[in-house]
Amino acid sequence: MTIKTSLLMLSLSSICLLMPAVHAEASVEQQNLKQTVTLDIQNMTCALCTITIKKTLQKVEGVQQASVDYDSKTAVVIFDPQKTSNDALIKATTDAGYPATARPNPQ
Repeated sequence: MTIKTSLLMLSLSSICLLMPAVHAEASVEQQNLKQTVTLDIQNMTCALCTITIKKTLQKVEGVQQASVDYDSKTAVVIFDPQKTSNDALIKATTDAGYPATARPNPQ
């Protein structure tokens, strides 16, 4: 093995050792920036409405995940509260033709 190859392998090993630490810090930071809200959605008349509502919610900046349930007429949204709010999510669904209200957070 040449010196050049040895140095390359050593530098790649060092990078791999550092990556998990950097990733762990990012994960902790992201976990602190999550809030979950359940929205009661009106005007859902068919299962295809769920697709429209989900796409609408996903377009709101800060939304990390949105799931919509036709049977319960609800949407559960995980979002960054520094980038959006319950009011912004409600406005988005209302503008799309599906007025919503946020359920109170259980204490």
